[in-house]
Amino acid sequence: MPVERIVIKGEHIYFEVGLGWFEGAEVYWPFPVILLFDNHVLVGECWTPAGGKLQGTYTDPLIVLDGLIFGLEEIITPGVSEHCCSRSRELAKDMGFNVAENSPISYASLAIQSEVFFERIGDSVKIHYYNGLLEGTDCPEYKGKHKGTVEVPLIEFGEDVLRVFGEYLERHYKRVEEVRQEAYGYNRMDEYKLYLKQYLEDLEDWKTLKEKLKVSENK
Repeated sequence: MPVERIVIKGEHIYFEVGLGWFEGAEVYWPFPVILLFDNHVLVGECWTPAGGKLQGTYTDPLIVLDGLIFGLEEIITPGVSEHCCSRSRELAKDMGFNVAENSPISYASLAIQSEVFFERIGDSVKIHYYNGLLEGTDCPEYKGKHKGTVEVPLIEFGEDVLRVFGEYLERHYKRVEEVRQEAYGYNRMDEYKLYLKQYLEDLEDWKTLKEKLKVSENK
């Protein structure tokens, strides 16, 4: 039986969620999710016995979106907690990533063995990622592609994150929770208004930051 899927695309982001009941999934990790940044696989896995194609990793799509939106908030908020940055920076270094000493940086765990750091360097964002499930892949096209760094302009990063978050809330949130309830007897509909409030606040903050960036470019 074909799996129902939702797909949201930005300029750099590809976000896919498979909907239904899946053997091997759990109540709090219910759906297979793929997250790509410029075709780098932040969340997802590939195994030849399963068809040799990229497939989703079981997680909660809201965990993935939380990681993206929190990463954006952390790197654009003035006076971000140095304690938070310090811990994220040390962890990134421990994992072998080359990060600056005084840059805003945020850490997120998006799925099982999916670790991501968002680091702002001036007007760009570096996305440092480690995908442990892809490290052991037996699919030739993904061997050695479990870890890396993607760099995108800050403006494009923010636009993409908010586009994906907003489209998910507007077009897919309620459907995903309907399926979650049908498949696992549990849903997160009571959190919808909180996520919508967060999105609208982030959207306003982003508009303010974009205006500041435009003013800075014109000086």
